Amino acid sequence: MNDQEIKIGVYYIATGPYKVLFPEFLESLQNFYPPYKKVVKVISDGLEEYAIYEKGNVKVELCPRINHYPWPVVTLYKMWNILENRDDTCDFCCYFNGNAQVFPHDMDVFSSDKLTTSYHSFNTKTIPYDPWPHISLDPNSVAYLENGTYEYVQAAFFFGPRDLFYQMCEEVNAMVKDDTGRYLFAQWHDESYLNKWCVMHPEFVEKKYVLAAYSDDVDETRFVHLRDKRNYDINK
Repeated sequence: MNDQEIKIGVYYIATGPYKVLFPEFLESLQNFYPPYKKVVKVISDGLEEYAIYEKGNVKVELCPRINHYPWPVVTLYKMWNILENRDDTCDFCCYFNGNAQVFPHDMDVFSSDKLTTSYHSFNTKTIPYDPWPHISLDPNSVAYLENGTYEYVQAAFFFGPRDLFYQMCEEVNAMVKDDTGRYLFAQWHDESYLNKWCVMHPEFVEKKYVLAAYSDDVDETRFVHLRDKRNYDINK
């Protein structure tokens, strides 16, 4: 990303008890590409008190209200909710998980022409995380991939140029529609479909460590800390 004036669309989804996570996230967003304008697309069943929020280069825009549906409806339709609030005035777009907290980072951490995704946040600098014992995809699902044949990414964060970002959302939505039309639901919902998309389009994807489940792992390139939701008394 060069030094020209850039606008970044930041998608954030929080309903029900998850709304308690928003204030800390919003304040921490001052650390995210500080020179660039950021519009936070808040998709929620509340948070109206932030309707006129503007601080530094961060501005909040409340999207049409959604319901707090039972798990996992909201996350399964994450990409659908993003596309419902498409903003073609943005140069880049990204999604942050509800429990994300952003720290200062290397300004050159992302590619300007690829979708950046993150390996699993539980993989620390000293202890690798093996996702495969937790993954058992239905072979009939569009999202199916054979365990151990690809590098697994977490859907708690992704960033990319606007058109590629929305292209991914459209193609993931098509996969979700295909599966749900046959009464199938991928094991890890939007994350399963995101992994399938990344495998299908390796030329458009850059995988790296951006997310950290443990604060000790935060540094200039791994700068998005996923706060422990149990500390906020949040259950699915």
